[in-house]
Amino acid sequence: MRAAVTTEAHGFEIVELPDPVPGPDELVIRVAACGVCGSDVKAQPFMPAGIVMGHELGGEIVSVGSEAGNWRTGTNVAVLPVVCCGACSYCVAGVVAHCAQTRYIGMGPDRGGFAELAVVPARHAFALPNDLTGTCAALVEPFAVGLHGVHTAEIRSGDEVLVIGAGGVGLTTIAWLSAKRAARITAADPDPERRKLASVMGATDVVGSVTECTAGAYDAAFECVGRPELLQACQTAVRPLGRIVISGACAEAVPIEPVGALLKELTIRFSVCYRPDEFREVIAAFSSGDIEPAPMMGPQLDLNRIADAFDLVRNAGVHGRVLVTADTTLQRHKSIRRAR
Repeated sequence: MRAAVTTEAHGFEIVELPDPVPGPDELVIRVAACGVCGSDVKAQPFMPAGIVMGHELGGEIVSVGSEAGNWRTGTNVAVLPVVCCGACSYCVAGVVAHCAQTRYIGMGPDRGGFAELAVVPARHAFALPNDLTGTCAALVEPFAVGLHGVHTAEIRSGDEVLVIGAGGVGLTTIAWLSAKRAARITAADPDPERRKLASVMGATDVVGSVTECTAGAYDAAFECVGRPELLQACQTAVRPLGRIVISGACAEAVPIEPVGALLKELTIRFSVCYRPDEFREVIAAFSSGDIEPAPMMGPQLDLNRIADAFDLVRNAGVHGRVLVTADTTLQRHKSIRRAR
């Protein structure tokens, strides 16, 4: 099979690898598409040579392990890339990202989706209904990130919500806020094209900067960028008893005004990854039409152009999710839903 592997020079090389064989509890899928997100771009320079990256993957089952259950070849699946033990208290509770044995498909030795074929644990595969294409599977993971944040914020119908940042996390958050019947969704982003896409995904109003927002006007605020000053911006934006969710990864110290948060009795929480049941909820919403993922689809590039795909994301040269495919029949993957 063809695969893109990392090199010592922090680039990619297209190589031929042996076709994988599933273990007893594994599946082999033919990758329909794999998304490139900001975490991929940030992680790539730190990857050792020989890694097959790509954690936003999905495709068609082509081989089933002897103990993998009732899976059938030909089934399209989305893959939950957080591999865990399945038995600890965190796994039993569904918060798989906190398992002590967690590892990530496409972020280490477990080969990811920037290849023609991928091996995945059967219990981390989620079947798509027949009306959804394999390409759609690559969008399940980013929408699950947004859904988990919305669940973390305990959003209620009628809430007024601010979303800072209209990148991938912000846009999927907006889509779910709309689906959960938030009364007002303000998206703050300096990029005009991102603001347009935020409106398409469900934002009721858009602004170029959070400074344009009225202080104390929101029930909840999401920080989806990862800049230290934006937590204070969220604190200013929400009203008393407001909820703040931090979904953007920030490696710097974050300033906070504790007295202001105390007097408002704010709830400040952080959100990472997703739960298995949230993967199922995303797929069901795609199928029912409650969530329309198509606007999130950006350019689809062949595996041979993976360096270009990373450059597009790194340089913010596109809006929506950049998808990489090793499938030479690219045309059949350009839609979200199958023709009825």
